[in-house]
Amino acid sequence: MGRAFPGQHSDLPLPTRISDWSNDHILIGLARRGEDLGGNLVLGEESIERWFSRPPLPVTRIDYPRLAEAAAAGEPAGSSAGGERPKFGAYVNGRHNIVKFVARGDLIAQRWEDLLRLEALALDVLREGGIAAVEAELVETKPYIFLEIVRFDRVGERGRRAMISLAAAHQDPTVSWARAANSLRALGVLSNEDSRRLQLNEAFARLIANEDRHHHNIALLPENDGVGDATTARRARFRLAPAFDHLPTLYAPTSDGQLRNRDFVPPTPTADTWEVWDRAATLARTFWRRAGEDETLSVPMREIAGRNLRLLERISFHGEEP
Repeated sequence: MGRAFPGQHSDLPLPTRISDWSNDHILIGLARRGEDLGGNLVLGEESIERWFSRPPLPVTRIDYPRLAEAAAAGEPAGSSAGGERPKFGAYVNGRHNIVKFVARGDLIAQRWEDLLRLEALALDVLREGGIAAVEAELVETKPYIFLEIVRFDRVGERGRRAMISLAAAHQDPTVSWARAANSLRALGVLSNEDSRRLQLNEAFARLIANEDRHHHNIALLPENDGVGDATTARRARFRLAPAFDHLPTLYAPTSDGQLRNRDFVPPTPTADTWEVWDRAATLARTFWRRAGEDETLSVPMREIAGRNLRLLERISFHGEEP
């Protein structure tokens, strides 16, 4: 959605690739078309006027194929790199959603469909295991399969909730989620419970072959929701937002449209994850077991899931239960 922004707002003086944007370009985008970005902040007179003058347009799931075609048309070339897929926002039944989608088709499309189904499964497994994760539901049509994900930074039609990424809170992208969790706990930014949950998120991600563990895939919610003076805001503690974007990206097609069936090498605990490893491994085994039994997945993906389950069942590690 971010990469599609320049094309959707071609009237603005912005480079077509956001990787070429300067800080000035970012400010232009925020101040003139930033009315519905993540979180609760709206910057600039033009954006705030657009926010108040344009209430969300309700749609239904019947509209999803049309919205998918529009989103795909607005994506720049090579948008699938790194496991990212076209997506769109939709206000449906009183809830704001992010909707990921895959057009049905060849073997490459089938692999992306498998990964969309596995993302829904991973989130289900986390929630059933008592780990906060976003609500997500698959919606199937003949031309497309959709994954409808409820936004946790929106409340009702107009309400907004403060949110920042782990990248903003920690500012060292080379550090793992679990190591960042320890640092933020030591600083009093995260509670012991949320720090442990972030460590578990990393362990689970590694055990389900999720290689897309960058700091923008973790979100934090300020305890005071941004209320208070600047001094209070600097000292604000954060809560870990529900988990999202958990899927086995090891098996994502390459950006040039090639399948890759790389071998899954079961990871081992680190100094920052060993205490939560047993619990994460139990959840991961549940994930791979259910994937292997899911007849909506392709046969090759079910075979991959079965092999990975057998690999994890051979490994035992006993740490402290969180």
